[in-house]
Amino acid sequence: MRTTTTKLSGSPSYPGAIDELLTAIRQGEDERVADAASLMRSTVDGGGLVFVFGSGHSSVLVEEAFHRAGGLIPVYPVLHDFISPHTTPKISGKLERLEGVAPILFARAGARKGDMMWIASNSGINAASIEMALECRKAGVSTVALTSLTHSRSATSRHSSGKKLFECCDIVIDNHCPPGDALVEIAGVRVAAGSTIANAFVYNWALARACDAWAAAGKTLPIYKSANVAGGDQHNETLEAPYRARIPQL
Repeated sequence: MRTTTTKLSGSPSYPGAIDELLTAIRQGEDERVADAASLMRSTVDGGGLVFVFGSGHSSVLVEEAFHRAGGLIPVYPVLHDFISPHTTPKISGKLERLEGVAPILFARAGARKGDMMWIASNSGINAASIEMALECRKAGVSTVALTSLTHSRSATSRHSSGKKLFECCDIVIDNHCPPGDALVEIAGVRVAAGSTIANAFVYNWALARACDAWAAAGKTLPIYKSANVAGGDQHNETLEAPYRARIPQL
C-alpha cells in the first residue's frame, strides 16, 4: 500500500486550495478510482447494490450518492439521523465512536455477497466506519474506503482492534485532505473543510468511468434523470422498479 500523500501548500485562497486538492486526487488516485469504477460496474451487472455509508459529516456522501439527478439508481443509503449532523453532535459524535452500532446498521441494510459498499471517513479511526468495513468483510461485501491517509496514519484508532478504516477495505482511495480536514490557515486558525468536495468528486469520477464502460458496451445507463425535466419521473420509476424490493427508501 502507498505510504505517501500529496502535501497541500496551505494556500490562503480556498478556491486555490480546492484546486490543489482535486489536482492531488487526480494525479494520485487515478488507478484506485478506476478500480472502484470497475467494482461498481461489475456489482451492478451482477445484480448487486452499491451501498454508501459515512458517519458525521461524511454522511453527506450518502446524500450525494442517493436518488439524485445524474446519480446511480441501485444505491442503498446507509443513512441514519442519529449518527449524522441531523442530530446533536453530543449524540452523533458519541455514537460514531461506540462499538456495536455499525453491526446493527449493517444488518438492517441487508448487504450481502455480490454487493459493494463505499465507506467515507476522513480520519478513519472511529468505530462506526471500521466496524462497517469489518461487517462487510465477514459477509463477502466488497468495500471502497474514502479517507485521508495523512490523518489516519497520524492518529490512534478508537476501535478495540487497533485497526483503521484503510486497513479494513478492499480498495483505499486517499482524499488527500489534511489532518483535521480544514484547508486554509487564517490568523493561525485552520478553516474551510475539503473532504465533502473531495469525496463527492471521487465518487462521481468513479461513477462516470463506470458509465463510460456501460455506454461502450451498448448498455442502458442505470442513471437518474432530474425529476424536474420532462419525462424524468417516468424514466426514474421504470429503472427503479427492479430494485424496490431491496431498497425500501425508493
